[in-house]
Amino acid sequence: MAVTSAPLLSSTQAKEFKDLHKPGRPIVFANIHDVSSLSAVLSLNTSTPGPVRAIATGSYAIAETLGVRDQDLTFEQHFAALEPIAAHLRTVSSIPLSIDLQDGYGARLEESMQRAISLGAVGANIEDSIPERGFAAGVEGSLRSTEEQVRRIETALRVAAEMGVPDFVINARTDVMALAPRPEGAVEETVKRGKAFLEAGATTVFVWGGRHGLSRAEVERFVREFGGRLAVLLSSAEDGLTVEELAAIGVARISIGPSLWIKAMEAVKVAARRILAGGRLYA
Repeated sequence: MAVTSAPLLSSTQAKEFKDLHKPGRPIVFANIHDVSSLSAVLSLNTSTPGPVRAIATGSYAIAETLGVRDQDLTFEQHFAALEPIAAHLRTVSSIPLSIDLQDGYGARLEESMQRAISLGAVGANIEDSIPERGFAAGVEGSLRSTEEQVRRIETALRVAAEMGVPDFVINARTDVMALAPRPEGAVEETVKRGKAFLEAGATTVFVWGGRHGLSRAEVERFVREFGGRLAVLLSSAEDGLTVEELAAIGVARISIGPSLWIKAMEAVKVAARRILAGGRLYA
């Protein structure tokens, strides 16, 4: 049965969430993947207002906790994992929730939006890449066309409006810069797509650089082209741009993808190796 309305307060919360996307004063996400990571991040809000202004999930880490690859994470698996996260957030906090919907699950885009909003989400990532095709088939093989993706963004926002959340935040991800090899004219193609996505109603354009990442010059170019309505992934490289540097350039949104999960698993391996080698639990 189709969901026809959003939880109480979703409309107001969506407007407040949209207002957090300010060029030069970006909303920063420590992306979570389960209830334990959600609780850990929320524990930082010991003061009012706390540093955690909204919660965003990441599909890659959710998939890994289930033992599957991100591109193989099914609709059913994903939403089964999201339900306890959303339920716990509702019981302990009133801050907004944004969900990584990957590509919106193909023909199930409307259903994906309905399920996300029914869980209390007021924002979502929707990408133009097609997960099962990977990133090696070029713009035409790996990505939906600009025109098709515009229609999908418009459809997602229509569903949100019909459910009473007209200010639903779409963080429209484009993966041109993540293609391997990176195609000639990738920056220009990204600009073209990003502007079209914003015109379609997206709040921000998330430019993911894949393994290459984004250079300072590329971030600066996209900020100019999108009027600051740029979302980026915080680099894990030692010389990567910091949150403060990205804010100074003028981005509106910063996330970290599966980085918390990666760091947590590294800590598990270090501790396990130590005790299995005969050492102490703590160094």
